[in-house]
Amino acid sequence: MRQPTIRALVIALCLGSTCALAASTTETIVLIRHGEKPPEGLGQLDCRGRNRAIRLPAVLAREFGKLDAIFASDPSHRKKDKGVKYDYLRPLEIVEPVSKASGVLVDTRFGYKQVSKLETALDDPAYRNATVLVAWEHKKLVELTRSLLGNNSGDPKQVPAWAGDDFDGINIVRIIRENGVTKATFERRHEGLDGQSETCPSP
Repeated sequence: MRQPTIRALVIALCLGSTCALAASTTETIVLIRHGEKPPEGLGQLDCRGRNRAIRLPAVLAREFGKLDAIFASDPSHRKKDKGVKYDYLRPLEIVEPVSKASGVLVDTRFGYKQVSKLETALDDPAYRNATVLVAWEHKKLVELTRSLLGNNSGDPKQVPAWAGDDFDGINIVRIIRENGVTKATFERRHEGLDGQSETCPSP
């Protein structure tokens, strides 16, 4: 009698146990701040920030590979800079070159204060094995990062405050789901793009 192959045995085991190994997923959420801004704010990037934005796609591609989704805050939700309200364009501006390079459209459904709605969107099953880029206001990024960890069996205390002059940081949350158990890990990196030219790039 012909003996069953190893492949056949694996398939049989998968059928009997709903193939638990195949159900393991990792969602990688990459959280960045916008680039440098003018002293008066104005809701926009300055020339250094625009130069950072141009170089950002190569950094993200090298560090994280293919992106599956990009979120930036809705620029129509106004933010105060120096006491004056402006359309908050910076998070969208920083990821526009990334969107063009990757072919991934930017989701701007949520205002910069609506981090709970953003977190709900990130929990979509469509992102279970995805790499998702989020560009947001830095204090709200800390709030979101801590919440993602706390709600997925991670440690929110790992997440440091985000300095006001830090435009280079990257928060990385990985949400791992395996055999019905969810856990989250945290990592802090940097883009390595400080010190960009103060001369604006050509249009």
